[in-house]
Amino acid sequence: MSDAGEEAIAASAAKKADKETTEEKKDDDALFETRKHAIQSTWKAVEDSLGVAATELFYKHLFEEYPDVRSMFPDGDMKEQAEKLFKTVTLAVDYLKDVPSLLPILADLGGKHAAWDVKPEHYDAVGECLIWTLKTGLGDAWTDEVADAWVWVYQIIAKTMSDAGEEARAAKADKKDVQFTGDVKEPEEAKAVQKQEVPIVEKQASIRSLIRAGKTDRNDIQLRPVSTALLVIDIQKELARIDEDSPNIDYVKKVFPRMIENTARLINLMRKNRSTLEPKETGSEIIFTYCQALTDDSRDVSLDYKLSGSFLANLPSPSRPAQFIDGVRPIVGQDVMLPKTSCSVFNATNIDYVLRNLDVEQLVICGQLTDQCVESAVRDAADRGYLVTVAEDACTALSESDHLKGLHGMRGFSRMLSTDEVLQELRQN
Repeated sequence: MSDAGEEAIAASAAKKADKETTEEKKDDDALFETRKHAIQSTWKAVEDSLGVAATELFYKHLFEEYPDVRSMFPDGDMKEQAEKLFKTVTLAVDYLKDVPSLLPILADLGGKHAAWDVKPEHYDAVGECLIWTLKTGLGDAWTDEVADAWVWVYQIIAKTMSDAGEEARAAKADKKDVQFTGDVKEPEEAKAVQKQEVPIVEKQASIRSLIRAGKTDRNDIQLRPVSTALLVIDIQKELARIDEDSPNIDYVKKVFPRMIENTARLINLMRKNRSTLEPKETGSEIIFTYCQALTDDSRDVSLDYKLSGSFLANLPSPSRPAQFIDGVRPIVGQDVMLPKTSCSVFNATNIDYVLRNLDVEQLVICGQLTDQCVESAVRDAADRGYLVTVAEDACTALSESDHLKGLHGMRGFSRMLSTDEVLQELRQN
């Protein structure tokens, strides 16, 4: 056969293969759309008929079938936990329209669940009980097509979270030749203790000096009040009003007061710690950054703010200063106050210079909005060498999905703790 003939046959085979691949992709896309529709329509039916009662039923069945897992959850009423699960499932169902964005969120959840000792076999138990709950709740609407769709999506969720959990466990097992307890003895002092049983003066080393590249994990480095500052972002009356017309009004009414309450708790402890220090001694600093222009006509604000609506183009100013909220109010002359005119406090102010003058190595960050000014500050702080902890329930955004996106965007730059966990570390160390 001539070379031309062989080339023609090869081209024909390639064309046929491409056609088959295209047809297979069309079939896969059609199957995905069918499954997505089945999941979204049936979950809407569950929302309308049962609501949170569906996840309460799920937990009741889970604990009956697998009583050993009960100890992994808080004691007492499971209603709050059921509400969290209901919102998580609702969010995951909604994100089926954007699966590439859903997978990293699931991976983050998987890493968190690994820290709570959730193992691969637990996902099997949860899947079994979730399918039972859906089948029970949907009744005659539970068809073979619906069952196929829910089993398919749960397998993806379980595998993504389980794999991320295993990676988190493996990373934790690999680390650590340095323990961060806060109080570090110099080598010579340690030898003196061994040779002579005499008391020594303990010295706190710089946290940065204890980090071992490639071995130290950010989650091992607990907060030390002496090297920590609390950064409160944009919690001011002008930005904390609840928009009654918001499509996420129920979420906003719940999380904005929670942000203010938890930030107030953080401020109170930092002030209590500062009250024990001598004049001019650094430690337990509180820094407020807030939207306020340098000029009354806001001509100095960033171009981005000038393009971002009426409020940001006309910020509070020296003649009409920003208004703060009770409990989250700076003490003039005691706390650091840094007005800003753009998204990131690190771009709009001299905060980096101030933090270094105050010997700050660790930042606890809270405020709003999680996916905008908070995330920008976290990334910029990490890039400048600060060890960042985000008090995730002392932050908020305009919707739950925006909040979760912000948390996901900060995950590689910071630790994520609850306000209770932050307070516990600051009290212990």
